[in-house]
Amino acid sequence: MNANRPPIIEVDNVTAAYDGRVVLRDVSFAVYTGEVFVIVGGSGCGKSTLLKHMIGLYQPAAGQVWLDGANITHAAGEERRRLLRRIGVMYQSGALFGSMSLLENICLPIEEFTRLPQSARDLIARMKLRQVGLAGFENHRPAELSGGMQKRAAIARAMALDPRLLFLDEPSAGLDPITSADLDALILSLARNLHITFVVVTHELNSIFTIADRVIMLDQEVRGILATGCPADLRDRGEHPRVRRFFNRQAS
Repeated sequence: MNANRPPIIEVDNVTAAYDGRVVLRDVSFAVYTGEVFVIVGGSGCGKSTLLKHMIGLYQPAAGQVWLDGANITHAAGEERRRLLRRIGVMYQSGALFGSMSLLENICLPIEEFTRLPQSARDLIARMKLRQVGLAGFENHRPAELSGGMQKRAAIARAMALDPRLLFLDEPSAGLDPITSADLDALILSLARNLHITFVVVTHELNSIFTIADRVIMLDQEVRGILATGCPADLRDRGEHPRVRRFFNRQAS
């Protein structure tokens, strides 16, 4: 499926370490334009750590990350600002500002990265809320919304600058199964209709099988990638016992 698609992200021999302790070692892979790419693995394997290296929030101990052919690892100043405009990020908590309305939350990145007048910023914010199914909630504050609606609002804010690439960190965390399924449907709709590439960190098996074109499975013991491929193939034909147990939800 990736033969005719250029890579939008290339992770090149990245090593992540904290206080001298290596979490991930020599991790390499590519994410291709238009796919929903999912990072999976058990607790403590480094999923969120890897994501934060991919968006340039953390500096690797070794290796580098390329975004659209540009090195985001070493980018600084205006070049870094230009690269960050190409991506959107939804953190696990949503990270919405509770003192602001949804409209004001979504206007924030537009105000930071553009010189558009307020009327144009409001128009874009309303459009983004409509795209995630929250038209009519522009003046609500996050505390007035359900958990699923807060996640949708956080995705709308991540989309504010029309990024080609969205990173979602545990989007289904804390949601009931029906709300989680609705969020999966939204992700697929945005990917297919708006041609957005997604990188999603999750451990929710239902979501993995629903949205993922391809996955990598990180493993704490190997400190890197234990398996890569289609989740159904890894479930049915995974070469490593830990891979088959994970995708079949089996106890060790």
